Amino acid sequence: MHSAGFTLVELMVVLGLLSLAYVLVAPSLNKAMGIGENRVASRELLAALREARATAIAESREVRFIVDGVSASYGAGQVRAPIPRGFDIASDVPASRRLTQRIGAIDFFPDGSSTGGAVVLAQRGGVRTTIAIDWLTGHVGMVE
Repeated sequence: MHSAGFTLVELMVVLGLLSLAYVLVAPSLNKAMGIGENRVASRELLAALREARATAIAESREVRFIVDGVSASYGAGQVRAPIPRGFDIASDVPASRRLTQRIGAIDFFPDGSSTGGAVVLAQRGGVRTTIAIDWLTGHVGMVE
C-alpha cells in the first residue's frame, strides 16, 4: 500500500537545501538592501540641500543648512531631519563654516551661490555617498 506524503528523510533534505540556499543568498540580499537604503537616504539629503538653495533664491535671503554629525541630523532653520539608523553623516566645509568638529554649515545666498563644501552620508560598514555643493553656482549634486 502506497501512502501519499513525504518521508522524514525527504523533508530533512529539502530543509537542508533551503538552509544552504539562504546562507548563500542572504549576504547578497543584505548588500542590495543596504544600497537601496543608502540611495533613499542620499536622495532625501540631496532634496533638502536643493530646497535650502531654492528657498534662498525665492525669498532673497541667506539660508543656513546645518549638518550635525553629533545628533545625526541635517536641515535648514530650526527643523532637523534625522538620518536613518546605521548611518553616519559628516560635512566637509571651509573652516569658517565649521561650528564644531562634527557640526558644519553650508550657507546658500540669494544669487544662488553658496559657501560650498560636501556632505558625506555613510552606512556603517557599507556604502558611502558624497554630495558636493559648488560654491560659485550653489549647484548640489551627487559625486559619482
